[in-house]
Amino acid sequence: MTLLTVVTMFIRYFVSTVLQFQIYRAVCERTGQFIRGDPSRPLHKCDIYRNPEAGRILKRIMERGSSAPWTQILQETIGEGSLNGEALRDYFRPLEDWLRSENLRTGEYLGWSYDGDYCKFSIETAGLQVYGGFYNAASRHFDITSFFTILLVSVLTTILAMRWR
Repeated sequence: MTLLTVVTMFIRYFVSTVLQFQIYRAVCERTGQFIRGDPSRPLHKCDIYRNPEAGRILKRIMERGSSAPWTQILQETIGEGSLNGEALRDYFRPLEDWLRSENLRTGEYLGWSYDGDYCKFSIETAGLQVYGGFYNAASRHFDITSFFTILLVSVLTTILAMRWR
């Protein structure tokens, strides 16, 4: 297996996972089981099993096959034409909120201790908050290039680590 083959496999797996959550969220919104901002209808409690509307949406996505670009099919069926990881955050938001409140309750410190000028340039460049509070880079908007750059670096690091075992 070549490096390119392995990288391609990891990228396909990663993209398919993000798409899976994105399609799931759109189906749950259309069936009225998920409403953004409504704590009584969280995404993780949506059940589309035997739901006729969910079946119609999934059928429209699947019946086109590879006859058109996936972005076009996604735009036509769920109204989103690009890859968006926000659905993952929506799904796991209750866990994220619980972890945030649990860390506040127990006084857990997130991050690392700041020891003077060491890594100062990196911290300022990344816009990190070092003393107290939460590091909240996830709320920033990252484009698809940043997403694939991080993915590629992660995959390459994993592959190299596996080769050097």
